[in-house]
Amino acid sequence: MPHIFSAHPGIRERHLQRQYKNPLFSLQQQDFDEQSLSGARYMDEQEQTDFRADFQQLVEEVASLKPNEGSEKMLELKSRLDHSYEQCCSLAGDNDIEKQAITQLVGIIMSAIWKSASGDAEAEANLKEEELARTTHYQLLQIPLLVDLLRPKSPILENDLVPSLLTESEEALKAAFYLFDKKQQGELCLKAVDLLDKKLQEEHDIPEAWKRLELMQSLFQDAH
Repeated sequence: MPHIFSAHPGIRERHLQRQYKNPLFSLQQQDFDEQSLSGARYMDEQEQTDFRADFQQLVEEVASLKPNEGSEKMLELKSRLDHSYEQCCSLAGDNDIEKQAITQLVGIIMSAIWKSASGDAEAEANLKEEELARTTHYQLLQIPLLVDLLRPKSPILENDLVPSLLTESEEALKAAFYLFDKKQQGELCLKAVDLLDKKLQEEHDIPEAWKRLELMQSLFQDAH
């Protein structure tokens, strides 16, 4: 049933898609459950509706900024825009227009902040560092796995973490692995070995997953 999932799923449907017929997950998770899919889509769609209402209000607040608006208010709005971008990346559907709008609004606010910091070398250096960090963060948010893991209420529960990592592309795995500290990385590698050994005993040979394990171990060793 290759067409049961949406072309641009939301965060909850995406995790169901990740599990579907995936031998790294439990048999129950691998099975197609129409009720679970309907529930996930409903919640994803509701989140999208709520986001659009909140985002419209945020746009109006940015539009009402005065030329001499204080930096505290501008930074508060920029922080909310950054959060909106992160949330937008987890929504169902094609949200490129909203993401472009957020990027433009952040640019407008940053231009005003740059103007107020003109001549202050330390402030300008901090702004350059902040802009570089934001650009990198926005780029990483194009990776669905990262978006899913960064959510406060991630659909990827603790028991799903290792199977999810072993399922992803090399690019996604590399980006996600560095979200964890040294101790956590080591634990993830050990759990991945245990899981794949168990799957071998169940006569599930998953070559791509073993390659991901090798990558995890390499990243862990390189970092430490």
